[in-house]
Amino acid sequence: MPWDTADASNGVDFSMNRWADESRFCRRRNTQPTLVFHGGFCNTLKLIVAALLIAATVVPAQPPASKGHGNDELRFTLILSRHGIRPPFTSASALGVYSSDPWPEWEVPLGYLTPHGGEALRQMGAYMRLDFARNGLLSAAGCPTGHEVYLYSDTDERNIMSTRTTYAGLAPGCSPLPVNMIVPVPHKGDPLFAPLHGTFPAPFAEATAADRQAILGSNPAAFFSLAENPELKEFAHILVPESAHPAAMPVLDASKPLATASSLVEDILLEYVDNKPMSEVGWGRVDEIALRRLMPLNAKGNALVRAPLSARTHASNLVAHILDTLEQAAPQAQTRQATLVPGALGPVGARLVYISGHDSNLTYVGGLLGLHWNVEGVADDTPPDSQIVFELWQNPKSKQYSVRLLYRAQTLNQLRTGQVLTLANRPAEVNLTPPGCHASQPCSFAAFDKATHALLDPAYVKHDLLPTQIAPSN
Repeated sequence: MPWDTADASNGVDFSMNRWADESRFCRRRNTQPTLVFHGGFCNTLKLIVAALLIAATVVPAQPPASKGHGNDELRFTLILSRHGIRPPFTSASALGVYSSDPWPEWEVPLGYLTPHGGEALRQMGAYMRLDFARNGLLSAAGCPTGHEVYLYSDTDERNIMSTRTTYAGLAPGCSPLPVNMIVPVPHKGDPLFAPLHGTFPAPFAEATAADRQAILGSNPAAFFSLAENPELKEFAHILVPESAHPAAMPVLDASKPLATASSLVEDILLEYVDNKPMSEVGWGRVDEIALRRLMPLNAKGNALVRAPLSARTHASNLVAHILDTLEQAAPQAQTRQATLVPGALGPVGARLVYISGHDSNLTYVGGLLGLHWNVEGVADDTPPDSQIVFELWQNPKSKQYSVRLLYRAQTLNQLRTGQVLTLANRPAEVNLTPPGCHASQPCSFAAFDKATHALLDPAYVKHDLLPTQIAPSN
């Protein structure tokens, strides 16, 4: 992948942005859970995802997305979510070659959901219930059934636990609903989340290079240069503030300084949102203002990931099954009867389908569908617990369906402080323009469905879902 770099001296493999944890880190679990039917296994592809920083200064989050559906009724919601806050994928000792001071240890294994990340997810789940209740999708209290809510997850611990914890916030005091995932297959990931890991072939190198070149332009070297990325010098000084105490591998001496710095900046960002003491965030040398200055180092890979070929090959299969699920939830007006649609996630009649994937999945889907958002001056970011939300609304008279898409995410401050989220203190929500439709105008589901199908690459769609099982309990 374009931003990957490896330090042969210590075997540490850094990618441009390990927010793209769809497959940077793999931790297998030796469990034999109960067989049922569908969901993913530990991803190992090295993908890149980053958020394009529009402004280095902090700007207010956009106002809550307006509903704008008149008397229409919310009938169904599908949420594609990134999991919650996790530690880095690389050990503190391995990271230490790039800094003069040791990196902090974490309270959970590498890549696992942290306790603070779980609390932030509960707050998001509680907010989702308030939002569903005000729109009539679910009642304000009580326990949903497995026929109403379907939970689906990739097989990583952080995804499974993020799904359970979000549901615990949505339905406090209720018995857990099963989390569905695929029956693991050796050397093969869930094709919804990691389609190129054992299911589909990678594109030809020539096509990938041309796709990348279209983004980099005529002078690719400038894209990666120190002159175009002045934050590198500031970050190098944060890593090694005194020349008398050099790092074993100064970041500016790495074979790919920008790629290496990007991964390290992300790890410091994870320290910040996990509410570690500020004395431990970047060794006390990085406050929120400095962190936002460094975020451009974490941003450039997003354009490469969103390139047309990259987005089509990585997102076509997931989007195809999202469409199947929406089609199952929106029966044709002629029959008015909901029927099983092959490839749909969840049972007929479900009101909510929640899918726990990775930042890379949100980025690829956003690239394929041409969706863009901006929160706190950051464009197309995918922080922990961020979501792309698909809503189906029905007109009570015509019975026709319309679709609404939005991006939802907690701000960095909400993530760090674990704020209680309410209808008065919402996460950031941004209306998105669905394919086939116009901004700020109602979008018929039929138009969206047709336009989105046209964006898919049939060579990268697997129509059948893999067998699933209930995720292990621990």
